[in-house]
Amino acid sequence: MRLTEPAPFLVTSTLAVLSSHALAANVSTLATKLQAISAEVFPGLKAIAVDIWNNPEVGLSEHHAHDLVVDYFTSQQPGEWVVTPHAYGMETAFKLDFEFRVPAVNPNTPLPVIGFLAEYDALPGIGHACGHNHIALNGLAAASMVRAAVVQLGIPARVVVMGTPDEEGEAGKHKLLQAGAFDGVDVWFMAHPTSANAVQPMNARINAVAQFRGTQHGDVVRAAYETLVAVRDRAAGGLPGTASSVVAVEDVGMFASNVVQSRISLGINGSTLEVVQQTVSSILDSTYPGVTFTAANDCTGGVNLTTFGPGGHASESTKSPLVLTIETFRALSSQEGVSFYLPGNASTTALDITFDIRSRYTLDLNSVLNVVTSTIGSNAAAIVTDTIYPALEVTPFLPGVFIDLLKTDAYGAQTNWGVSSFAPASTDAAWLQNAVVDPTTKALIKADRVVFHPNFGICAPNGTGPCAFNHEPPFRDVAGTEYSYSRTEIVARALAHVAVELLNNKTMMAEATEILGR
Repeated sequence: MRLTEPAPFLVTSTLAVLSSHALAANVSTLATKLQAISAEVFPGLKAIAVDIWNNPEVGLSEHHAHDLVVDYFTSQQPGEWVVTPHAYGMETAFKLDFEFRVPAVNPNTPLPVIGFLAEYDALPGIGHACGHNHIALNGLAAASMVRAAVVQLGIPARVVVMGTPDEEGEAGKHKLLQAGAFDGVDVWFMAHPTSANAVQPMNARINAVAQFRGTQHGDVVRAAYETLVAVRDRAAGGLPGTASSVVAVEDVGMFASNVVQSRISLGINGSTLEVVQQTVSSILDSTYPGVTFTAANDCTGGVNLTTFGPGGHASESTKSPLVLTIETFRALSSQEGVSFYLPGNASTTALDITFDIRSRYTLDLNSVLNVVTSTIGSNAAAIVTDTIYPALEVTPFLPGVFIDLLKTDAYGAQTNWGVSSFAPASTDAAWLQNAVVDPTTKALIKADRVVFHPNFGICAPNGTGPCAFNHEPPFRDVAGTEYSYSRTEIVARALAHVAVELLNNKTMMAEATEILGR
């Protein structure tokens, strides 16, 4: 449904139109209107999200996803949006822009503006195991619903969608921010699928890549694992800041900087298969959820230990397959004549280890980084860091409006939402917000933009479908279920409802953006 004219009940005289511009529109039936609009716009957009899920692309390579969206809004739904492909110098970024002005109102009158963020990058090897196909769908669907609603209701407004590549790896939104992509929009919406419902902060993150180099393969592996042991011990002794953590990822095979690997191999020379099996079995206990192992003699005469686990997000603190190999190294490395190698890669003299470093607040991140890098010390030939992901703070007002709306029958009578202080992960959307917190109380003082980022559960209730946490391989299956798409439709419709009310009500908009003026 493409609506390009004001609703027929609007009076078209100049005086009446000017008066209607000054007064808020009647949005008492907005929930019903949005249900009808969603029935029109959601199916076509869902098809895009399904296609994105079926054709996963890692960050900065999302050409198929980019082209799907651009083609849809230029060829299938022409004229609704100003479509900018390859936006702001990023090959796989796009922008949709729409303005609605009531006739006879000065065309230079500033419009209230709302922005929506869309992500669509996948994870290496495990596809859309973070559900970014739903983030794209949520942004496109909510924005499309807002577009149609403001035209029907005669609400002068501007709506922007920013397609943002590479959230997972290199903070694509940071690059777009530097290019001015978010200028002129004070309020940005997005929603992230996960295993439960919550409005919550996100932690600060930086990756430190330790580069181990040498002339002998065994020396490089030993140096890397000795460092892994040292960093584990330092973390166990406590890190600076609040809820700080460091998780290691071995940069071999299929890996990502914020994905805990589900399979790791470590070769052991100078020991026997029986000793290795006994050693690993003595270490493996209930603190390694879902982790298993195999050990076998390989063709080089060593023992190939391979560990398996659920994988998952680097913000999780559970013991992983890599941790099992680290503790096995600890147990065997002091034995005379024992050496270590990487099965299938035993000639390399270069090995990188990524240390995923997180803390609840941005202002503590450098302290944690300094502790980790000093622990690594001279064991590594070099340490390289990537772009910081600042912490995302929960801004006032919008969470309450959104949660109260979800309790109503039109949005599923959901009573299992709340505001949580727990930060489950990180997001480069925090760059838009640029939150400032009090160094002592950690209370939010101000922000550059309002970023509303609820996390919504897409696991089917009562165990009727697959369920996992983000970045675990099974979450890919969760993100492709019909139930998950139905959840996104409801959340997108609720975000659209909040957005229309903000665009229509200056008092609400002022409350939502009060944090910006401090």
